[in-house]
Amino acid sequence: MKRKKRLRWHSQAVRDLELGHDFLHQHNTEAARRFASSILDATERLRTYPELGPVARDLRPEGRYRHWVCGRHRLIYRIDGEIVWILRVWDTRRDPADLAVGQE
Repeated sequence: MKRKKRLRWHSQAVRDLELGHDFLHQHNTEAARRFASSILDATERLRTYPELGPVARDLRPEGRYRHWVCGRHRLIYRIDGEIVWILRVWDTRRDPADLAVGQE
């Protein structure tokens, strides 16, 4: 069995997840639960197979970041040795020009 990497969340990714969950929860608690569950399931997959997501060529510096699409959200992450950093949980309906990635 492949060894899992450690998972770390950038503070902005945590905020993204909380905002998405809270917004959905106001309208549909089951949708909020499914949203959070799908994101957490995807991050677990990335712990085992971090190269699963392609390189995010639209983010600079090119080659540093990867991404994985999960429903309407894009997980932005990077691999740092034995750690997978989750940097953003980006709603793809937002303007991509507003996407900033933290350096934690």
